[in-house]
Amino acid sequence: MYRGPDPRVARPRVSQVHGVQSAWWPNTSGTRTAVLVAASSRTARIGSVRLVTGTGTVWLVGAGPGDPGLITVRGRELLGRADVVVTDRLAAPELLALAPAGALIIAAGKSPGRDTLTQEAVNALLVEHAGAGRTVVRLKGGDPFLLGRGGEEAEACAAAGVSCVVVPGVTSAFAAPAYAGIPVTHRGVAQDVAVVSGHLAPDDPASTVDWAALGVSSATVVVLMGVGRLAAIAAALTAGGRPAATPAALVERATTPAQRVVRSTLVRLAADAAAAGIRSPAVLVVGGVAARRDGAPGDAGPRGGDSATGDRPLAGRRVLVPRTRPRAGLLAARLRRLGADAVEVVVSRPEPATDPGPLLGALPGADALILAGADEVHAVVALLRAGGRDVRALAGLALVAADDDAAEALDAFGLTAVRPSTELAATVVVSASAPTPVGTRTGRRITLLTDAVTSPDAALADQLRHGDLHAVAFASSTAARATGESYGPLPPGLLVAAMGGRTATACARAGIRVDAVATEPGIYPLAEVVVGLLARRPGPPEP
Repeated sequence: MYRGPDPRVARPRVSQVHGVQSAWWPNTSGTRTAVLVAASSRTARIGSVRLVTGTGTVWLVGAGPGDPGLITVRGRELLGRADVVVTDRLAAPELLALAPAGALIIAAGKSPGRDTLTQEAVNALLVEHAGAGRTVVRLKGGDPFLLGRGGEEAEACAAAGVSCVVVPGVTSAFAAPAYAGIPVTHRGVAQDVAVVSGHLAPDDPASTVDWAALGVSSATVVVLMGVGRLAAIAAALTAGGRPAATPAALVERATTPAQRVVRSTLVRLAADAAAAGIRSPAVLVVGGVAARRDGAPGDAGPRGGDSATGDRPLAGRRVLVPRTRPRAGLLAARLRRLGADAVEVVVSRPEPATDPGPLLGALPGADALILAGADEVHAVVALLRAGGRDVRALAGLALVAADDDAAEALDAFGLTAVRPSTELAATVVVSASAPTPVGTRTGRRITLLTDAVTSPDAALADQLRHGDLHAVAFASSTAARATGESYGPLPPGLLVAAMGGRTATACARAGIRVDAVATEPGIYPLAEVVVGLLARRPGPPEP
């Protein structure tokens, strides 16, 4: 995602030939890095790369286990001065807001069977951008050097003569059990812990994990990337000697509002996890400590509970909330109070209308101009300039601020604002969205703002592609239209709730299927529709 002009970072140029998409960035030497992604996103390669020695550095930054507040202070600092951020799927999307406005954001997420870029492509991107003198932050979930392929990326940088520094992060291997109240070591229960990868099946010849030895051992076993092989892992451990009744737990989306915990026994966990609809990312813990619940954050709060409670029916669910204004929305706040992980994204922003004619034509003979919000104030100034005028064209008008934001914006331009009152002596009033005062003889309605669709958010597009969201709630027709335009067809497993018939119609026109419509206006009815939709689905949608 390109987020604004910056002379240090070039906008990627994209072309497509014979079903192969090519995205490339010019660098200071005149050569270019090209990422070629075939029609199948599982195949990607780097071409036309010439390594350039520069002064840039690659920082391998651990993003932590999920909660954006758990990134290190050093990691936050580096994000704040990054020219390029290469992020993976497990890094909290909120962290990308820490990057400068002109930073180039590249999504390089992976999930089982769905690689956005190959590791070789990621390596080449890091080398090329740092070689061009840029500060590159490789943002990786957890810790870069614990089952994160950070070592391979550091090797690629070293081979190319590019400076590379690792910034450790909080690994989910320990944070996930901790947030579920599970100490991986506990006196009298377990004095050692083994962290292993479940990416390969226990019987895969390429696997280096000694499952038989882990079965004999009394150590706590923590398995990352093992959700798809729970039954095989359990069988390997029991074959090695672990009792079938050994406590086991699975922690999904640890440290986030969507965290869920399934506790069972080693032999039953796979079936119980499937019944609960547990999906990656999740951390498996096997051993006596898995039965403990020692001070789990959220056992009585927003995280860590083993199931949804009556007042938190959306616990463990991730709901997309498209917005048409930058400020935080009330719908997302309501969904969070119901336990959801509300993922907000701005899909459109207000921009000044392009034609100054209606404004200039409405001002002569008017007594007052009523403005609602800072955006309308800025739009008036922009339209006056577009029409070859300036704020002197407002002389003689009462400038009425419908709210505090409008009053502050008018003051910033050196314009005196009055507030609406019954004593306003105005018979001809010009307004856009603000209501016309009682007693006005003539009201002239004009359009000051239009909705401009924003560029797609790379991290959100990645989450949609990987099936990481359970539902989407549309509160307006503009939000529905802009979402369809920015992100195209939504995943078939994503449940869709819309507020009112007008929004539902906009969804249909955008090619978005609607599963339920709130017939009453307001965020509370829409939130209840979301609750009802997800209550009928026992687990997250299948990918």
